[in-house]
Amino acid sequence: TRGVVGIVTLNRPQALNALTHGMAVALHAQLKDWAADDAVKCVIVQGAGERAFCAGGDIRTLYDSGKAGTPYAVEFYRDEYLLNAYIKHYPKPYIALIRGFVMGGGIGVSVHGSHRIADEATVFAMPETGIGLFPDVGGSFFLPRLPGEIGMYLGLTGARLKAADAVYAGVATHYVPARQREALIEKLCGGETVAVALREVAEDAPDA
Repeated sequence: TRGVVGIVTLNRPQALNALTHGMAVALHAQLKDWAADDAVKCVIVQGAGERAFCAGGDIRTLYDSGKAGTPYAVEFYRDEYLLNAYIKHYPKPYIALIRGFVMGGGIGVSVHGSHRIADEATVFAMPETGIGLFPDVGGSFFLPRLPGEIGMYLGLTGARLKAADAVYAGVATHYVPARQREALIEKLCGGETVAVALREVAEDAPDA
């Protein structure tokens, strides 16, 4: 916690902060604790390093589990989906700072939150459809709710969106350039409401 904010940092930068089963379980438990803590007014989730918020689930571990016939994959998906649903119904503002790659499992721990803050490095995609999987982590819920046929397009192609496109599509709610990121965190930790803090630092995303 920092001030009135609970801050989560996905901390596997060498693996682009890929989500593991242990991370999903730990995040779910921490969010439940903060939901019941009146001193915590909102939650921020970010990724370590500059390259990725979270580039997806840990595919190597899932692959090894499948080959070995262990229950890891089933347990991972079960607990990941429970976490995604909990984020969707979280009772406090849930602010995902989606810098860099946000794909697959990273979408699951961001797009269902109340606020998804893109910056100039954001790259959003659902590449799992390229290996024959359905649009994962609640994609079949949020993709049809995007404007026009954008959701169908993303679900079928796995196309990548940069910041302006992500804001236009609605998968990002705001654009805050990297130079304003710490200012946003400081304002929130100091007790400003999310609406006021974003009004002070958010900008129009550059054309894409």
